[in-house]
Amino acid sequence: MKRRIITIAWVLMLLSAAFNVKAQDNWEPQKRITGYISTEFNAFDDLKGYDNNYGVTLAEAGLLTTYQPTENLTFKAVFVYRPDFSFNQMLNEANIQYKLGEKTNIKAGRFLTPLSPMNTYYYAPVNSSATLPVLVSNHEFFPLNMDAVSLNGHIGSNLTFSYEVFAGGYRNTTWMKTGAVGFFGDEVAYYKNIIQSDYTIHQGYNNSYNVALGGNIRLAYQDYIKVGFNVFKPKNEYIPVYLTKFDMVKELETDKLTYGLDFKLALNNTKVIGEFWNSDFSIGPDEVDLKGSFIELSQMINKFTPYARYEYQTTNDIEFERYTAGLMFKPTFESSFKLEYLHYEHKVQDIDGMVLSFIYSF
Repeated sequence: MKRRIITIAWVLMLLSAAFNVKAQDNWEPQKRITGYISTEFNAFDDLKGYDNNYGVTLAEAGLLTTYQPTENLTFKAVFVYRPDFSFNQMLNEANIQYKLGEKTNIKAGRFLTPLSPMNTYYYAPVNSSATLPVLVSNHEFFPLNMDAVSLNGHIGSNLTFSYEVFAGGYRNTTWMKTGAVGFFGDEVAYYKNIIQSDYTIHQGYNNSYNVALGGNIRLAYQDYIKVGFNVFKPKNEYIPVYLTKFDMVKELETDKLTYGLDFKLALNNTKVIGEFWNSDFSIGPDEVDLKGSFIELSQMINKFTPYARYEYQTTNDIEFERYTAGLMFKPTFESSFKLEYLHYEHKVQDIDGMVLSFIYSF
């Protein structure tokens, strides 16, 4: 069903584009190929169950291509290498978008879910901080990307209203490990292990397929203020759960609806962003408490951007806070250095860590 929907959308857009080529005889086809390499050093004070508390790695290597044969038609593909990821997991985007009118576009293929503005800044060169918020990197509220069809657009100039609705399929990637040590994205599973939680999501859940629909609306005044509301509803599914008490894996039905608010305030070189997410989530007969939020302050001073972020995350019996302070130095347009300190606060174990990254774009 998912493939049929995407195939039909692609065919319709290609046919529509073909009919409009003659009307755009003066249009010069545009293509762009860019990329980046991100290296990363991680160090933590005392991680339990890890072979190393520090490490250096090629964290990401991305290649982005766009091709615009007509004014209304755009092809986009993004491939990002990450250690230990499969090819399918590294193909982040591969989509086609057609402009239906001044206020409406239709998009089909694989694209980043637009639910969190931070999720669309997923790539290292466009993210001020060295790490992403936990609610984005853990993928508990929404997946990184989807194979879907989207209707999106915006209205207005100074005061703008934007929207996007989408539906399609995705592969579950909850708690996938990233970073030089592999701790980022694994925080919830890590704390569940050390407190010996009553149950954990079994690894068999990752890479399983599900379908969902979602959308967002945002209101903005120029670049000074932006407020958005987002919602994501996957289809009820059976997932493998490891029951610690009985030492067994059992498939339980889940019912999940997640929704969140995001905002951005910007004045001169000062920026404040934040998000608050909640989930109505049940596994079998149990209601799961799933909440996540963050607020981040940054100030650009010439080539330096200091920033600080506070986060709160709870997943059933796991509740922790993370404090982040960092500095980005951008000596040239193509290169940037990021130094970041992190502190996790949890009732069983506090964790301190440091991240140093270098990113070069081309």
